[in-house]
Amino acid sequence: MRKWSLLVLLLTSLFVLSACGDKAEEASSGSKENAGEKKKEEKPKEWPYSFQFTDKAFEFPSSLKEAEEITQGKWWEKVEDGELKDSDKEKIVEAIAKIDKRDESEEIRAENIKRLFFETFHPELPGLATFEPREKISLEELNTGSGLKLNGQEVKENINVAIILDASGSMKAKQDGKSQMEIAKESINEFVSNLPEKTKVSLTIYGHEGSSSDADKAKSCKSIKEIYPLKSYSEDEFNKALSGVDPKGWTPIAASLTQAGKTLQGLNSENNTNVIYLVSDGEETCDGDPAKVAKELAQSNIKPIINVIGFAVGADQRDQLEEIAEHANGRYIQADNQQDLEEEFQKSNDAIGKWIDWHNQHIGAAIDQDNEDSGDLIDLDNKTMGRLIDFDNMVTGLLIDADNKHDLDPDVYDLVNEAIDDFYNKMSDDADEHYNTKKEMIDNAYNEAKEKIDETYDKNTD
Repeated sequence: MRKWSLLVLLLTSLFVLSACGDKAEEASSGSKENAGEKKKEEKPKEWPYSFQFTDKAFEFPSSLKEAEEITQGKWWEKVEDGELKDSDKEKIVEAIAKIDKRDESEEIRAENIKRLFFETFHPELPGLATFEPREKISLEELNTGSGLKLNGQEVKENINVAIILDASGSMKAKQDGKSQMEIAKESINEFVSNLPEKTKVSLTIYGHEGSSSDADKAKSCKSIKEIYPLKSYSEDEFNKALSGVDPKGWTPIAASLTQAGKTLQGLNSENNTNVIYLVSDGEETCDGDPAKVAKELAQSNIKPIINVIGFAVGADQRDQLEEIAEHANGRYIQADNQQDLEEEFQKSNDAIGKWIDWHNQHIGAAIDQDNEDSGDLIDLDNKTMGRLIDFDNMVTGLLIDADNKHDLDPDVYDLVNEAIDDFYNKMSDDADEHYNTKKEMIDNAYNEAKEKIDETYDKNTD
């Protein structure tokens, strides 16, 4: 009886050990399989083999803005950097053929090929649709107390200043040990030397021949000479011309104004600002009508700004000089001494220089903004169109290659090809519309800024 008990005990032990071994082996085998599966799952499929075929419809983006918001395709950087290999292209061709051979409708196969193309090669678009040009530049408000009359005309970049200097005998009169002629020369020299760099200057004198006697009247009244022809300022040449002037005779103001008009002839007011400064210590003595001549000049195509400086002029002579300025819508300035004369020239110089600088600075800023925004817009447009063209060429070429190598279903081919063409044309049209709209915004911002600049400028030079 004990023998049978021992035998049963041994058999039971063997069975348990055997079962435990099987379970351990099974567990070990299961662990290996799970580890293999986990390792396999951790390694993703290489594109395009990881492309997931679906039965859902696919549409390319319907607007450029929508296309810009979508993440670039998996291989777009390869295309952009020129690193797409022939082997990469071949993988896409094989993927197209594999999709085409599926037992699905032509529409579903076509949808998947389109999606394959888009998810692989959709370009990174730079943001033409979302680009916002700047508004017009803000303007600082400037005020000038110069009081310089510019007849409401806009001072153009081309400035021509014709100076008429009285060299009649009365300019020999002295103030503080200097003749009025010496004072006028010094003041005029200082004035022209400080004019804006591109300014052209001329100097005409009258009454520098003969004498103040009746016998010399005819000769003196004809003595009108442009001693420095209209050109850029040259200190040496201008000083040399001015230094030889001696006051002698009569006062032909009307004829000298006519001569200054001839100097400025052809320099129309559209592109030029023409200014005449008449410096005289007396009235017309050669039977001319200077007020009439001034009015005719003001109405001519050169539209000169005529300012009359009465230097140490008495009350009797002042009336006629004021009338000259009035008939030309100019300004009469009374200068009783050298300080007055220099101050007036300085005011004129400051006003012209200040407002030309202000005008040019702000117009320059508006032009810079216009150029920068236009440049940015052109760059965005070029990049957008270039990348869309690259996309179109790439996917069309691959579709043709797949058809040549694998004889695609003609209906599938046509559906995909037509969709690619439609997408490119729609994006191209949308890009053109964005470009034109934003270019108009940039131009309007510039024009509005320029209009405001000119308005402020005219207000302060009127």
